[in-house]
Amino acid sequence: MLNFNSGKVTRQAMDVAVSGFVKGTAGLAAAVLMSAYSLAAEEGVIRLVPAQSSIISASLTVPQLGRHGLESVSVLSTRQLCPGQTDPLCFPTALQNLYASHDFMPLWRDPALVDELLLQLTALAETHRVPGLLQRVQELQQLSQRDDQRGLDLLATDTLMVYQSTVNQMLNDPSALYRPANFTLDAQHLASAPMITVPLTLTSLQRLRPTDKHFDALVAEMRTLEQAQPHGVYLSGRPAIKFGAEIPNGDKLARMLNTYGDLSDQDYANVMKMEQATGESAVNRLTNTGVLHQAIRQFQQRHGLTDDGVIGPETAQNMARSYEQVAQLLALNLQRNRVLQRHGQGEVLQVNIPEFMLRVLDDENVVFESKVIVGRSSRPTYLFSSAINHMVVNPTWNVPETIKEEDVIPSMKRSPDYLARHNMRMVSGWSDAQSIDPAQIDWSTVSARNFPYEFQQRPGPGNALGQVKFMMPNDFSIYLHDTPVKRLFNKSKRNFSSGCVRVEKAHDLAYFLLERQRAGQSATYDNLLRKRNPATINLRKTLAVDFIYRTAWLDEQGKLQVRDDIYGYDDDSTVPQEHDYIAMMNYR
Repeated sequence: MLNFNSGKVTRQAMDVAVSGFVKGTAGLAAAVLMSAYSLAAEEGVIRLVPAQSSIISASLTVPQLGRHGLESVSVLSTRQLCPGQTDPLCFPTALQNLYASHDFMPLWRDPALVDELLLQLTALAETHRVPGLLQRVQELQQLSQRDDQRGLDLLATDTLMVYQSTVNQMLNDPSALYRPANFTLDAQHLASAPMITVPLTLTSLQRLRPTDKHFDALVAEMRTLEQAQPHGVYLSGRPAIKFGAEIPNGDKLARMLNTYGDLSDQDYANVMKMEQATGESAVNRLTNTGVLHQAIRQFQQRHGLTDDGVIGPETAQNMARSYEQVAQLLALNLQRNRVLQRHGQGEVLQVNIPEFMLRVLDDENVVFESKVIVGRSSRPTYLFSSAINHMVVNPTWNVPETIKEEDVIPSMKRSPDYLARHNMRMVSGWSDAQSIDPAQIDWSTVSARNFPYEFQQRPGPGNALGQVKFMMPNDFSIYLHDTPVKRLFNKSKRNFSSGCVRVEKAHDLAYFLLERQRAGQSATYDNLLRKRNPATINLRKTLAVDFIYRTAWLDEQGKLQVRDDIYGYDDDSTVPQEHDYIAMMNYR
């Protein structure tokens, strides 16, 4: 039995009374503190120091978690992270239960754990979608500088619960990452605290990272951009700054291109040298020539623009984007990786809509790629996951309802020979597909929305689907297909379709898929193409597909890539409000 009168307790008695208290480890307090008593070491014995009289009655058998160590920092982030919580911590009850079940031992004794948590929190905070998280990171950093690490331990554990709960929100509603939405914890989230496996390990924490092999480099890039001074590059692009022309505020442009890595340090130094002959600084009359011209082209390449070195309106608009905005884009797109179902797991075909590119990845290594044309903003390509399970060679094209109402019927009203010119026919329906003579219809009285018949385009060189289409189960009638109009692939921006995705290398993709099947399939495909009759090839070995929307990332060489937000998923103010719907229904 403990003798409180003597003021001293033997180590054996203390071990029995308070299991789990240890003498200082790695700069942390011996324990994360019970509210009734704290510990002090003196001459090899452990002394109980009485706490405030208001809490002396606390039971030793059911100790309560204190707030010791937090008093040195004002924890104000909680008001935004979990607005309904009155406690300084978001999950006080869950913290009490967690620490009590582990004898109030500290959980963050390894500094590498804290570093990993701060790294992931920074990657999420930079999205600016979690109010209060950046402030919470700052509070953790302040506590990490204190000699008493108990406050850091408490706040780090609470923050880990906040982080996991926020990630769960993203996974449960992926569409929130593609529309203006903030992540906060309401009463329902606070009532169901995430489970934390103790002891914490670096491996278990790293599993919480969004999947991206460039994760560390991405966070480093975000920090660099956030810390950089504003570049001040605001060119209109009208008139265009062509090769040889003087660049207004060229010094600012050169500095920005150097920050992004488009202009090397050595070239930047050379460009900025003073010219003594005229007595003027070169920065006052930099021209679009030499290494500066090449750097502008490199900038355009990284932004998916025509790399002609001419600073026109599109290039000027991308150059005006602030460092902070780019960092936010990187962070937002990094979090979007969480909802890719098969990222980095075997073979998957990815269509990155804003990049207008299709790639087949095998454990993140690119094994096939092709330019694509995607849906325009008024008819966007949906985001979803599926798998290609069959191909149709020499397909007929069943005209979708939207195109029927908005394109075909208005065209028939203007030109009755429209169907004949486009190798199309009118049918009674998709089930029986009996041909209907369009001459029988009084097109002047037709209502597009109530028209009872359908339209179908026969196989042939001019078929809208080309010579092959790739089918995958989905609710949106979206598929990949060939196209007879190849010239559009020369455009830098290729959002021209009505929702389906046109593939430049459609035949190469067909051969790629067939090579994954049993031998002899490629010859069969060639024979079918020559016959020009519709035919279906079922794929025994399917290929997983993800339609994704990624506007900022680091490529295989570690270069920053940025693309225009064509659908307004990053910022809905950038796209005219012409949507009848948003291509996010039932995402995943």
